[in-house]
Amino acid sequence: MGNRLAKITVALALLGAAAAALSAMAGAELAQKGPLRVAFSGGIAPAALPRSQPAPVTVQVGGKIATNDRSVPPKLEQIRIEVNANGKIQSSGLARCTLAQLGSVSSAQAKSACADALIGHGNVTSRITLPGQGAFASNGPLLAFNGRYKGHQAVFAQVASGAPLPLTYVIVFEVRKAAGRYGSELIGTLPPIASEYGYISAFNLSLGRTYTYKGKKRSFASASCPAPSGASLASFPFARASYEFSDETTLSATLNRECKVRG
Repeated sequence: MGNRLAKITVALALLGAAAAALSAMAGAELAQKGPLRVAFSGGIAPAALPRSQPAPVTVQVGGKIATNDRSVPPKLEQIRIEVNANGKIQSSGLARCTLAQLGSVSSAQAKSACADALIGHGNVTSRITLPGQGAFASNGPLLAFNGRYKGHQAVFAQVASGAPLPLTYVIVFEVRKAAGRYGSELIGTLPPIASEYGYISAFNLSLGRTYTYKGKKRSFASASCPAPSGASLASFPFARASYEFSDETTLSATLNRECKVRG
């Protein structure tokens, strides 16, 4: 029993260290058009990485939506996340979950059915208005699973909120390769039910998973530090995030971050 508790304590300490590292890197970039504004945030952990050989990382991207005149923001319809070409997203040999396994089930049931395909977590906060109850904030925990959609790699983000308005829906992120500065992009389409009773005010997603395939250790997300030869630090555009809204407004921001060469 003592050994088991010790292992749990160590595991919690490691999780806390990773969360602190992410928090330290999660400076926000503000994008605004008219009264609508989004504070984008994100980062990678750990911040110390090899110069050229990709190493496992956790990638976190999020945004808070608001208006500066207290008007109701338009509905969020699409989330696009472009990841720097020094990072890599791959899922060869990783178990997959299907959309059918995630629909109309609780977070616990989804995790039980697709535990081997779990690749991340997060949350979605919505501002809900119900007749006779006024407006209130509803937080929906998010679980991200590796999947396949229309023949392409995908991330299925299941959101399940609780009372007083229990809702379950899936944001399908298609994973595509890109050329240039950003080597990969995740394009997520929000289903209409996500904003049927109000509007989304915050979104947060963290992706990171290591696994073994054919006797070799692999990572869903990996990255290197693009520091010039002889330099130990690098500042680089880690990601570019964009939100598309129902009124055809698109707000975007580039998330510049620093990394340290390891080894």
